[in-house]
Amino acid sequence: MKKIIRRQAYNIASVAFVLLTIMYFVAIINHPYVGLDLKNHNGKWIVADSDPYGEGYKLGVRVGDIILRINNQETGDYHFVQKWGEAEGASVIEFQKSTESTDYIIKIPKRPSKLMVFSEIPMAILGLVFMFFGYFTWLKRPYMIQARALFWSNWFIGLAIILTPASSRVLIFARELESIIMSLVPLALVDLFSVFPSDNRNRINWVGRNILAFTSVLIIALTVLQSVGILHINSSLKKLILLNLLVGTLLVLGNLWLSIKTSNDTPEKNQANIVLLGIALAFLPFIILTAVPVILNTQPIVNTEISYLFVSSFPITLSYVIVNKYLLDCHQLLEYTLIFLIEGVITSIVVTFILFFVNVFSNLNIEKFLAVLPLTLAFMVYITFLRITIKKIINTYLFPEEKHVFKKRILDLNERLISIHEEESILEEFVNSLKIQGAFIIIEDDKGGNFNKSVGMFTENINERYKLQEYFRTEQKINLEAKMLSDNSQAEVYIPVILDNYICAIFLGHRYSKIKFKKEDLAFITLIFSQLAQRLTSALITKELSNEIKDLANQSFELQRKAQGLHGITAILFRNFERERKSIAREIHDGPLQFVLDLDRRLKKLTKEVSAKEEMVEDVLYMRELVEGLSMELRLICKGLRPPTLSDLGLLSATELMCEEIMLNEPILISLEIVGINREDRFDEEVEIAAYRFLQEGISNAVKHSNSNELKVHLEMKESKIELIVKDSGQGFDTSKIDDWLTTGVHYGIAGMKERLESLGGNLQISSSIGRGTMLKAIIPSS
Repeated sequence: MKKIIRRQAYNIASVAFVLLTIMYFVAIINHPYVGLDLKNHNGKWIVADSDPYGEGYKLGVRVGDIILRINNQETGDYHFVQKWGEAEGASVIEFQKSTESTDYIIKIPKRPSKLMVFSEIPMAILGLVFMFFGYFTWLKRPYMIQARALFWSNWFIGLAIILTPASSRVLIFARELESIIMSLVPLALVDLFSVFPSDNRNRINWVGRNILAFTSVLIIALTVLQSVGILHINSSLKKLILLNLLVGTLLVLGNLWLSIKTSNDTPEKNQANIVLLGIALAFLPFIILTAVPVILNTQPIVNTEISYLFVSSFPITLSYVIVNKYLLDCHQLLEYTLIFLIEGVITSIVVTFILFFVNVFSNLNIEKFLAVLPLTLAFMVYITFLRITIKKIINTYLFPEEKHVFKKRILDLNERLISIHEEESILEEFVNSLKIQGAFIIIEDDKGGNFNKSVGMFTENINERYKLQEYFRTEQKINLEAKMLSDNSQAEVYIPVILDNYICAIFLGHRYSKIKFKKEDLAFITLIFSQLAQRLTSALITKELSNEIKDLANQSFELQRKAQGLHGITAILFRNFERERKSIAREIHDGPLQFVLDLDRRLKKLTKEVSAKEEMVEDVLYMRELVEGLSMELRLICKGLRPPTLSDLGLLSATELMCEEIMLNEPILISLEIVGINREDRFDEEVEIAAYRFLQEGISNAVKHSNSNELKVHLEMKESKIELIVKDSGQGFDTSKIDDWLTTGVHYGIAGMKERLESLGGNLQISSSIGRGTMLKAIIPSS
């Protein structure tokens, strides 16, 4: 509902604007403009200003004359004189010339002359122009904050313009409404330019807006007091309104200046420059034709209302910038404007001389020229619009198909290019669809790589292609603009396009029908060539990537083959290593350990036999201790080389015994968690050895380096894989150093652990951080 109500507010405001325009214009054409401003001087009401376009001036009243009576009332008693110091609404005026003592009586006509009515039409048109372009902009871009701000600023400005002639006649509430609306105009403009061309609602704008808002409230209050007759400050009120307008104008120009100061490649700068150009076109004619003559105490060169018509370029420019997504470059627009103005000036000079020679002008001076200039410019604008309209009508009704035949070919080609994948087919389709004799395409990357392809007339002539390539290299250093080539060139059209790291260009040969390309065709051809170039560069990139992928695949295959070989060698090495350890453990068990055991038995027997001799008993007992120690050492060596429980009882029992022995010898608590594995479960010998060695190395590292009093060991069977975890809550370490350890051999245990696991198709994961412990995780296929 809020959106609906907000949207209806714009429609209601527009309807109200139109109704007020009609009402006041009807009132204007029924009330003549007197144009006399009075001031009280020693009890006499003196004419302070007599507008040359007013009825008072036309009937002989001049500045300095004394107004005696108005409508048979004393001048000071006339209500408009009391309130505003003006003689508007008068039908009979009695006055004395400043140099005479004779009383004169003039009668103001009840209705203004037709010339006066026509002179008010430009102001009404100007006000409607502001309203129309504000409403049009909002209608085209209703969700843009800039469009909404432009609507309200145009609404206020347009209404102020409509009220100006009604206010000069002091029609009902016109003077009050004009003061109120004029006080709100700078506020609306600041709101607009604080969000246009970009959002610039900074602190300066905030402070300025508050000052303007306060001044607007003050002006409205003073206007009400002036209207009811409590205050008589009409002159001061006008100055305050002008001061408010000046502050608002400075803030607007400041915002535009901030936008222009941005970098050259921003759209905001282009928008601000276009708006400044519109402001110049809007107010320079008014300054030259009206303001300067007034400052020099001369009459305006042309009717003030005519110079006001140039102000219409201001709302038109703003609407153009906000509505259109893509704009002309401001320099190009300035070029068009300067050309138009120079043409207008030259034409005005010629017309002025013609009017002099046919005796319309009695003499030649700058005033005559400046009087002709606006009329000439207006006539040129009229001719331009008339030409565009006639051309559109002719193209629409007399040649409806010829107008769009080339554009239709472009659109059809655009649709067909989507389904074509072969490079050759794309180029041929391009040439055949556009009805041209040939095309030559050059694509060059930033590395110096070059690709070119020709179709049609350029295929056979190598020299032409060479010349076009030279032209491409030369032109590339100067500019990259689409252009029509000269008639003696090898091609007719040259169109360059930049795509990422590629510079692409196409040369087009003459059409089959020998009809030359038109300049307006370049835009369509550029669009379609951009798509074509995109397709071709994508094909080139795809080929390059394909070749790189093939090379990488070959390298990857070779590396994979070598890695498989290395894994096989590693597995064999670990298998041989374990076999050697098993063999050594068997040799020790079957050889030296048996000798030691036999020697121990004989020493026991000898002890019994020599029990009578004390000294020999001591020697024998000592030798028995040495033999038992040697036997223990040999058993430990055998156990380290090949834990007997692993072969006899399996992985789970061997792990339990290992944890018990470590807890007996070290001050650490090991909690063992088993999931999915039973004591009876047996795995391949290599898998059990790898798992046991991982747990052995992990627990040993934790005991040596973690400084932790607690250790968790986890064994779990997950789908055909054994998951082993050794986790401590110790000091941890920086995992970024692992790669250095593996390459320098500082911690060979981790490297050996990783190699052993990977040789069986498993993997090792290490996670740790300083002060948060370490977790080693191994995953090994169970078979």
